[in-house]
Amino acid sequence: MKTGKTAAEHTIYVASGEVVIGRESDWLRSTPLGSCVAIVAYDVEKRIGGMAHVMLPGKSLLVNNPIIRLKYAFDAIEYLAELLETQGIAIKRLPLCIVGGANVLKNGSDTIALEVANSVLKIIADKQLKVYAVFLGGFERHTVSLEVKTGTVYYTTGNEPDKVLSIY
Repeated sequence: MKTGKTAAEHTIYVASGEVVIGRESDWLRSTPLGSCVAIVAYDVEKRIGGMAHVMLPGKSLLVNNPIIRLKYAFDAIEYLAELLETQGIAIKRLPLCIVGGANVLKNGSDTIALEVANSVLKIIADKQLKVYAVFLGGFERHTVSLEVKTGTVYYTTGNEPDKVLSIY
């Protein structure tokens, strides 16, 4: 990542089933996304960003177990909205970036990547949330990062270097 990152900035890695928010000195970076999908939200005025790393489609039936619950699309998006609300930010006014959903096993009968991506997109549409940029599909893993200070979203495919997906 060619970013000119300073010592005061630090990276928060967002693993599968995690939802986090970061402030101006933070970088939010997903761990590798195979069939998983990451959702990035950013508030330009407050310079606060959030990321959810979704592993499974739909909604969890295990409401009392957050370790499992946040792996599901609906629950992760809901929790991302809750975390942003604690900062006085309504997710409905934030454009989202969505990355991931690759069929890394290159198996035609493996549909989990498509199911996760479609689930995320349907939930976002049902909630009438805005989408700013999307990079889904393919056969190689992806990552996504948000430089919270600038609102720049980067993505990777396989072993390629970071590319800019969007600048909020």
